[in-house]
Amino acid sequence: MCGISVGMGLSGLMVMLTVVAVLALVGVWLVRGLRAEGGDVNRLGTGPVDSDPARELLRRRFAAGEIDDAEYERRLSALTWWR
Repeated sequence: MCGISVGMGLSGLMVMLTVVAVLALVGVWLVRGLRAEGGDVNRLGTGPVDSDPARELLRRRFAAGEIDDAEYERRLSALTWWR
């Protein structure tokens, strides 16, 4: 009877460890997926940074006043027509 009890205990432990490992992997997968969708955070932590350098340059030129609204929208649509 002790052999059956010890065997069931080890089996139960293995099942529990497997469930915990699967839950941990699912948690890591979800966190990575959410971070990938949200994008990177800029240095000040105030919002996402665009990973496309062309769009970032366009955004900076618009913010500096080098281009107007219409030019910004026209160039942005040219950069993102395929997305």
